[in-house]
Amino acid sequence: MYTGLLHTHTLVVSLFLLIYLIKTVLLWAKPSLLEPFIRKTRILEIVVSTLFLLTGIVMALQTPSVHVGAWFWVKLIAVFAAIPLAVIGFRKANKGMALLSLLLIIYAWGVSETRSPRMKKSDYFGSLGPAEALVGVNTDRASQQYDPVPHGKALYTYYCATCHGSDGALGVAGAKNLAHSTLDRDNTKAFIRKGKNAMPGFGSDVLTEDELDALVAYLKVDMAAQQHPH
Repeated sequence: MYTGLLHTHTLVVSLFLLIYLIKTVLLWAKPSLLEPFIRKTRILEIVVSTLFLLTGIVMALQTPSVHVGAWFWVKLIAVFAAIPLAVIGFRKANKGMALLSLLLIIYAWGVSETRSPRMKKSDYFGSLGPAEALVGVNTDRASQQYDPVPHGKALYTYYCATCHGSDGALGVAGAKNLAHSTLDRDNTKAFIRKGKNAMPGFGSDVLTEDELDALVAYLKVDMAAQQHPH
């Protein structure tokens, strides 16, 4: 269900942004064409705006957004500030207000994509889990005492448990039940690196190859043993 909502939300947000972009361009470049465009797209805009808000609210209720920083609330404020600015701006043909509304919508989209008020993905990845999860863990692969499984468990607790849960079956925001995964190690690593749907990609700018190997080792060895005890 969540994945379907996400795709619907992405589509309506794109249409919403496109409509506002066209209206702003018309207001600045061809004001005489703005009113006919508004009349022709009024029903479409109402439908798109309603779906935009409804899908966003429903997804917000199913995600741990509140627990991973202020980005969600910043996005919400930007969207709700943009709407009245747009209404007044286009009604009064105020180019400045219309442009500001469009910029706020674009900013809200950027915040949503990066999950950061500064639109830096590192902010989001740096706030996913408890910092103590990574404290005291041997991460030196060259060390004789190095064990990838405890290292992977620490990484999982920090980056993954918020949505997947400690046992991999929590299923927040459409997260797959890891007990049902049929991917081998290489494909699991590729999936983590690239991400899919609501799951962001944990590529080289987040996890190194050694960290990916450790995380996969934990998923395929220790967690598998927990989920399928003999």
